[in-house]
Amino acid sequence: MKTIVILLLALTLAACGSDSSDYTPTAASSPSTDIFLGDLTLEGDRLEVGGLVNVTDRDGYDNQPYFTPDGAALLYASARDTLQTDIYRYDLARGATTQVTNTTASEYSPTVMPGGTQFSTIREERSRQQLWRYGMDGSDAGGLLDAVQPVGYHAWGDETTVAMFVLGDSLKPNTLQVADLESGEVSIAAENIGRSLHRIPGRHAISFVHKVSENEWLIKAIDLDAGSISTIAATIAGREDYVWLPDGSILMGDDATLHRWSREGWEMVADLSEFGVRGITRLAVTSSGDRIAVVGQRGE
Repeated sequence: MKTIVILLLALTLAACGSDSSDYTPTAASSPSTDIFLGDLTLEGDRLEVGGLVNVTDRDGYDNQPYFTPDGAALLYASARDTLQTDIYRYDLARGATTQVTNTTASEYSPTVMPGGTQFSTIREERSRQQLWRYGMDGSDAGGLLDAVQPVGYHAWGDETTVAMFVLGDSLKPNTLQVADLESGEVSIAAENIGRSLHRIPGRHAISFVHKVSENEWLIKAIDLDAGSISTIAATIAGREDYVWLPDGSILMGDDATLHRWSREGWEMVADLSEFGVRGITRLAVTSSGDRIAVVGQRGE
C-alpha cells in the first residue's frame, strides 16, 4: 500500500530559532481558541450535534484536534506556559488531559500514522518547518522529507505516499506536492491551495481546497492511483475548513453554524451558539461518526 501524507501549511514559517530569544512561533500571533467535544448522530439525512463541552476552556492556543482511530482520545496542539506548542491528549472516557510531547520546538497538526504506532506533526523550528514523527508516547522518531520545506497540515492516505502543502512566497504560490516515501520522488499536484486536507472515506484519494480566485474556492480530490484531480463542490463563501463524514458527506462551519454538503448542495444542520461556540474553524469527527470536535474562537 502507498502512504499519503498531505501537508498543508497554514502556518507561517518562522524566521528564527526555537531555542532562541528571537524565535517567534506561529502560535504567538494566533488567537485564543477552544476545543468543544460533543456527540454526533448521523442517520440518513438527519444530523444532530449534542452535549458539546468545552474541554480546553482556557486563554491560549488549543487547536487542530485529531481523533485516534479507536475514537478513545483526541490529540491536539496547545501552547501552555510558553508561546511554543506541544501535543496534548484528551482521553474521552476519563475526561483527562495529558501532555504528549515536550520539546523546544513547536509541534502542530498531530495525525495518527497508518499502523497506529506513531503520529506525525508539523515541527516548527528556527530554520525549518517539516513533517516529523513521534511514538504514541511522545518519543521522538525523527523527521521525514528533510528537503521539502516549509510544510504545514497533513493527512495520511496510506503507507508510502505523502502529499504536502508547501508554502510559497512573493514569487511563487503555495503548492500541493505529492511524494513517494520509498523512492523519494516529489511532484507538484496543484497550486494555490487551502489548509484543509483530508483522506476521503472509502477512496484512495485526498481532498483539498483549490483557491481558484478570491471568490471561488473549490473542494477537489486527487486520486492517489491515477494522479487525476476532480472537483467535488464549492466551499461556503470564505470558508476553507471542513471534515468528511463516514457517509461521504462534508461538514463546514460558518461562525456558529454547521453546514452539511451532499450531492444536493449545502444545508445548515446545526446552530452551536447555545453551547457558546462561535467563529468555527477546524473540525474533527471519529471514524465511526459518533463524536465531533469543534474549534471555536475564545469568548471575551
